[in-house]
Amino acid sequence: MKLHHAHAIVLQSLLLIACGATSPAGTANGADSQVADSDVTADTDSDTVAPDVEADAAKATDDAAAGDAAIPSGDPLAALGACVGSSQALTVSALMPYATVGIGANSEASGAFVLDFSSTFSSIDLAAFITPPTTSGCDATLLGSTCTVADFHVFGAVYKASLVLENFSGLAGPLRQAGIIGTDFLSMHVVSLSYAENKIFAAPATTACTGDALHTAGLVALSTAGYYQHDLTLLNPYTIVDTTATPGGHVPNVPTVPVRVAGVAALAQLDTGFSDALVSHSVNINTAFLTALQTANPAALVRDATLDTKLTTCMSNVQEPAEAYHLASGQQFELMADDGSVARVWADATIFVKKTPVAAHSCGGIGTWTVPAAQVGASFYVGLGAVIFDPFAAKVWIPKN
Repeated sequence: MKLHHAHAIVLQSLLLIACGATSPAGTANGADSQVADSDVTADTDSDTVAPDVEADAAKATDDAAAGDAAIPSGDPLAALGACVGSSQALTVSALMPYATVGIGANSEASGAFVLDFSSTFSSIDLAAFITPPTTSGCDATLLGSTCTVADFHVFGAVYKASLVLENFSGLAGPLRQAGIIGTDFLSMHVVSLSYAENKIFAAPATTACTGDALHTAGLVALSTAGYYQHDLTLLNPYTIVDTTATPGGHVPNVPTVPVRVAGVAALAQLDTGFSDALVSHSVNINTAFLTALQTANPAALVRDATLDTKLTTCMSNVQEPAEAYHLASGQQFELMADDGSVARVWADATIFVKKTPVAAHSCGGIGTWTVPAAQVGASFYVGLGAVIFDPFAAKVWIPKN
């Protein structure tokens, strides 16, 4: 199975550090994120085994919210009531969503974990804790090791979890990141992010809001069928996105939806861990998407070399160039609803084309896909005010225009 990690160290004209992380192998892992004035990062897939998680018990929490980003007024989820599930505080730092996660029988240790829907595995930075949590089954001094952590509190439940050791000390932003909650945990719940009220909601499939209730509340559905599922056997084969791939694997379990840029269709990963605080409304695309765009409408994109950047990859000392473009006048970036209509539109998106070098192809990610593909930055979700990720129905719900 392909694994996917969406955090990276971003190198720009001036050194820019954003979402620094290491892969399970202990090497720098490219993905999407930036933190100053341009939004890009490399995303990579790795062929290590996904951490397992084991539910033990449940405990609801309802905390006060806090954040460091400008949050829109009004909560699109307010009309839904109890079906959104139990709540806890959402902290927004560098536009990324964080939850406080407790570790230990009585949550003796706690830290800020980013809810990263573009990472298929969860991880922890032991150095982020005053007293590091107890781990077992690994060398706790070796980055990239997979360690077992008992009594890991996520969304009101307590887990025995396998977490990859990483180092997030170089990340920009006021919050000290202690770890990542990936889709190994996130796909076990219907997760709603209310940026408008700084709250996270998590609900089991049995009591989650129905499609009718969500439509009535003014939300529209985007399909993630075959790309983000609670049941991993429903994921598409990897060869559907990379025709050169060896048969047998499946696509990363990441919310991936239909989009259009200047009328040209593609798939896009909704990457909450892609901090585009430097250039708001940033979209990373691969060369297959660029080719499709330039073939359909050569004037749709306007080159802006001043925003070009270089991204780290999972290969030591191998960087991935990313070229910047603006949308020409009259062109738009569109999220497509599950009925084929346009769900939301932006005319101010900045496009970054990932030029993955051959030496980094083993890292995977959209830069190596042979079909047109993109990754959508965190500023989009903050601006929407709320997003609901439902892996059971294979849908993402967002407010209508």
